Amino acid sequence: MKQEENLLPIGEVAKRSGVASSALRYYERCGLINTGAKIGGRRHFPLAVLQRLSVIKVCQHIGFSLAEISELLNGSLARNGAWRRLAMHKRRDLQSRIAQLKGLLALLEQTLCCECHALGDCPQMAPGGYLADCDKTEPPDLLKRALEGSPHGV
Repeated sequence: MKQEENLLPIGEVAKRSGVASSALRYYERCGLINTGAKIGGRRHFPLAVLQRLSVIKVCQHIGFSLAEISELLNGSLARNGAWRRLAMHKRRDLQSRIAQLKGLLALLEQTLCCECHALGDCPQMAPGGYLADCDKTEPPDLLKRALEGSPHGV
């Protein structure tokens, strides 16, 4: 069996992986995937590239940048389970973002409870109002006020 039979053309890799051919070429330049063999003027990749691309897609979905993914796959973090440090850091970042988003959701819920005819007329959005001071209020407090159902927290 020829080595060429174990290789997939770039278009087939793009189709199977869901990664555009242009992205595959970019990943090559960044060192995320090995350079494809040129056969007949077209790039061809070993089947193993599909596993690598799947890992890259999962890491991107989690929120890792391509530079971080490169470090996870190729750098010092690629060995001996050291990738876990970066993953734990990413987990802390995500937990922080989730807490911020919960606070924003609570604030939005509270503004939706406002019965003022115009949002700009709401006394709680005026300076000193608790909605205006939302950056000083802990998200659970805003959520508690929103769930209490009082449009102005009184």
